[in-house]
Amino acid sequence: MGDESALVEWFRCTRGIPRGEELADVGTPARHVHLSRLERDLRRLGIRKRFHFVWTAQSSGVEEGQPSVVLLMRTLVRADEAPPEVHAAAERVLGLGVDGVARHEIGHALLFQRPQVAREPEFRRLFGDVDAAYRVGDPVDEVVRRITCYGGLKNPRYRRVVSLYAATHPHERFAEAVRIALTLHADEEELRSWAGRHRTSSIVVEQLLWAGRWLRSYGS
Repeated sequence: MGDESALVEWFRCTRGIPRGEELADVGTPARHVHLSRLERDLRRLGIRKRFHFVWTAQSSGVEEGQPSVVLLMRTLVRADEAPPEVHAAAERVLGLGVDGVARHEIGHALLFQRPQVAREPEFRRLFGDVDAAYRVGDPVDEVVRRITCYGGLKNPRYRRVVSLYAATHPHERFAEAVRIALTLHADEEELRSWAGRHRTSSIVVEQLLWAGRWLRSYGS
């Protein structure tokens, strides 16, 4: 696995079994500096919806029937200790810590609250059909398989997606585009720069710009 081994170790660490204080926090409202920053970024885009972040011992996620509740693994906080190069390496693979995962899950939550947009031809062209059978397994296992079996980001096929995890399903493709768009405040120049820096295909630029524009229009 080469250079990706340290990144995978951190992915496993941040999705591990909660212990001690981590375990005691499970089921309680999640508090973290990255969540406060995310809430400010949403307001900055005019999105006033309130979300309830809750620590969980298992996988992070949002239920379609409760899109205002965002579950976050308590062990994601461990990523605060990861070195900068690991965070940088995770950017086009999978959200590593609280910040990346929360922004990804907000993408799901916002879409669940306005699902009609996924029926639009442009959405389907860029992200695919969200009604496609969902056969996505554990996120870390999914990206590790793409690294070990398909060459990871060295494989040209993955230049057409925001991240390795985005390749798993249209829902994840969209949520990963939102993760990056939210991180860069939906700034179109910054989004184009991000895609250029990572040498992605033009469709990724389109995905990011679409996600950014959708976020900016969400509160109107």
